Amino acid sequence: MTSFRHTRALLAFAGILLVFLVVEDSIVIMQQRNMLMTAARDHYEREMDLLAAASHEAVLKQDYVNIRSFVNRWGDAHEEYRQIRAIAPNGFLVAEYKRPASRQLPVYNFSKIIKDGSRELMTIEMSGDYGETEKIVAVLRMRLVVGSFLFTAVLGWALWYAVKKRALAPLETEVSLRRQSEELLEAKVEERTGELKKELAERKRIEEELVDREERIRLLLNSTAEAIYGVDTEGNCTFCNPSCVRILGYERPEDLIGRNVHRMVHHTRPDGSPYPEEECLIYGAYRERQGCHKDNELFWRADGGSIPVEYWSYPITRRNQVIGAVVTFIDISERKKLEEQLLQSQKMEAIGRLAGGIAHDFNNILTAIVGYGSILRKKIADEKLNAHVVSILDASQRATQLIKSLLAFGRKQSMMSRPLNLNDVILNVGKLLVRIIGADISLKTQLSAAELNVMADGSQIEQLLMNLATNARDAMPSGGHLTISSERVEIPPDQASGYGSAVPGSYALITVADTGFGMDGSTREKIFEPFFTTKEVGKGTGLGLSIVYAVVKQHSGFLNVSSEPDKGAVFRIYLPLIEGKALVEECPQEAKEHPRGTETILVAEDDTAIRELTTSLLEEAGYRVIAAGDGEDAVRKFREHRELVHLAVLDVIMPKANGRDVYEEMKKARPGIKVLFASGYAGDILSVKGIIEEGFHFIQKPMAPAELLRKVRNVLD
Repeated sequence: MTSFRHTRALLAFAGILLVFLVVEDSIVIMQQRNMLMTAARDHYEREMDLLAAASHEAVLKQDYVNIRSFVNRWGDAHEEYRQIRAIAPNGFLVAEYKRPASRQLPVYNFSKIIKDGSRELMTIEMSGDYGETEKIVAVLRMRLVVGSFLFTAVLGWALWYAVKKRALAPLETEVSLRRQSEELLEAKVEERTGELKKELAERKRIEEELVDREERIRLLLNSTAEAIYGVDTEGNCTFCNPSCVRILGYERPEDLIGRNVHRMVHHTRPDGSPYPEEECLIYGAYRERQGCHKDNELFWRADGGSIPVEYWSYPITRRNQVIGAVVTFIDISERKKLEEQLLQSQKMEAIGRLAGGIAHDFNNILTAIVGYGSILRKKIADEKLNAHVVSILDASQRATQLIKSLLAFGRKQSMMSRPLNLNDVILNVGKLLVRIIGADISLKTQLSAAELNVMADGSQIEQLLMNLATNARDAMPSGGHLTISSERVEIPPDQASGYGSAVPGSYALITVADTGFGMDGSTREKIFEPFFTTKEVGKGTGLGLSIVYAVVKQHSGFLNVSSEPDKGAVFRIYLPLIEGKALVEECPQEAKEHPRGTETILVAEDDTAIRELTTSLLEEAGYRVIAAGDGEDAVRKFREHRELVHLAVLDVIMPKANGRDVYEEMKKARPGIKVLFASGYAGDILSVKGIIEEGFHFIQKPMAPAELLRKVRNVLD
């Protein structure tokens, strides 16, 4: 900086010096120019005198020709003359020499009168410019200006060199050091600036990440179906998500934030007793720094109702200091319903397994009892003894029905589904219902004008209606009204959730309503449980409504019940409708004599009593019987008599080889052999063996002799 100031001072000095010299040069040039012009005029005046003297003799002689020649020669000999004129006293122009001017220059004018004594002879006029003078002045000016510049440059350089070497050297060193310091400082500033930019960029990135993280957390809180809220160490709500507000029945988060959550939603235990705040496990999360989980608790809504919830509570810490707790909970109302349904299904499955396990043995025993009892009934003429046999057969029928009910309850009974018009089923069973409910209860049916065609097992639907009628009868011991109605209903997709487990579509609705003493809420929740009954001991098995529930589920339907004490009960049963026409089942006419025949029948049965009974019945009906005690025996005897056997009656489950395997071996020996399967096992076992699905002829044990003979004849024909 100091060097720059000194340089500037030197330049200013040189400029002033140069101006001074130029001004001085201008003055000198002006003086020299004036001197040169004066000398030139004197010279031109002498030349004028010489011209006048030279031309005097010719003027005296008035030799104008010679005068003109002389003037022209004189003008050509002097370049500085621009015009020479010779004029007579009378104004006559005797001679003239004229040269054009090449540029604008200072001019001079002289005149000389030639006299002879006192007499004027001629006037000579001469004009010219100071061209030579100006040339001399221009050269002088150039030399002076160049000299001034050279003098100023040499003097300025000398002064600059002296100042630099003697006066500016320390300053330049200082300037150099300062420049280095400045450069170092600038480098450090740039480096620090870069670091600051990086820090600012990193801070901006972190801030953006924090904003994004907060946005993600907010989105998660707002989007999750689980309810989440936070409390401080005083138990006051610090935040809550929309699911929390919705599940608890409030309108906005501000209804909860800042208020004591325990006093609002957790003040009462499930048993109705007060829940002290100091015992609340949620607050224990921040008091004891330990998370907690409860899978079945009650929270109370804004409208005063309660909801079952499962919740988790964990402490919130900041710098190793607990500042509150976060609570997550879910409404488990639907889950509890599903758990109840699962428990119901498990109970039904257990009873069904029990029933399925004992069904075969019971059915075999009942087959022998019913078969031999029927034979006795036909052969005993004594009415008193015959009445005893009838009682035995009635008891056997009730036992048979009990087994079927147990199987239906556990969904183990095979279904004989076919297209049915529910209105026809209700009309057919109506006559029987009148006898079931008694004379003091009126029965009214209100059936749909349109057909309600469903895929169903008619006997199971009849059993369902009889069970509901029996239940209604027991609820009206003093008489009343029983109404059975049917109609078509549509369940749209947006309303399916209001019907529990319903699938959207068209349904046939059967409504069974009575005017009995009704039920309270706790009873309604248990009526479909196995063996639950409100009747006295010995007056009910507790399976009636459970069987109703099982039959509806087997038909892919659903049901609900509405009832209040002293206001009767209404059962609504929904069964899915099908397209197409219903089949009309013709009831077989009871023949006076059992069908007979003369064909040869192979009977394969591992139970000795049933094998002997079946053989005896068929032989009495005129058939020739070949009996086998197991699967291998049946195959062997069929191969021995394959050309004689018209029909094989095979037990499905036998030792050594089951009925299906026996049939496959028979087909190899004789394709097209007719077969009738018989079994006392549950329908699921038969489904596994493929008996029902593949459309084989089948008869379920226990069977009456007449039923067996009809079935045999039908298969043979």
